[in-house]
Amino acid sequence: MNYINEGKRDILIIPKFNNIHKIQMIREKYDELFDIIEPHITLAFPFRSNISNEKLRQQLTEIIRDINPFRIKCKGLTLRKDKKINTYYIFLNIVEGKEIINEINHKIYENILRDVDLKKYNYEPHITLGTTNNPNEKIELNEEFETIVDSIVVEQIGKNEKSILEFMINL
Repeated sequence: MNYINEGKRDILIIPKFNNIHKIQMIREKYDELFDIIEPHITLAFPFRSNISNEKLRQQLTEIIRDINPFRIKCKGLTLRKDKKINTYYIFLNIVEGKEIINEINHKIYENILRDVDLKKYNYEPHITLGTTNNPNEKIELNEEFETIVDSIVVEQIGKNEKSILEFMINL
């Protein structure tokens, strides 16, 4: 594994699905981070910043102050090619709630991470289940996954990509 994110932080939603074991069965096979971080939706990709956790917490609290807990539903898989590493990411699609996730993502980049060009990420809310080199990989996942999102998490990425919770903010 290429550990390029040590010392960076990111901002996530960590959904609590009742049937999360179905996601974990796929991640165990396809995701090298399976036992390092829980299934999640990335709101801000790994970043380096001198901003303190206290200041980051204040800014995040401000930008989400009008966002209430919201429902998400995930269903279906998409393979998305990453041309840089010639592999395919396995995405669990978010079919409900992605407008609010997009809103939070944009607010983070407009108000906190202004120096990062969001356009380079081509952001589409999803849960990454792993990677494959086979563009025709057949993965069975016919379940729907639903939950209420009531918090966002800031993590620091430690040695060997270990997820270290910095703080959580309730919606």
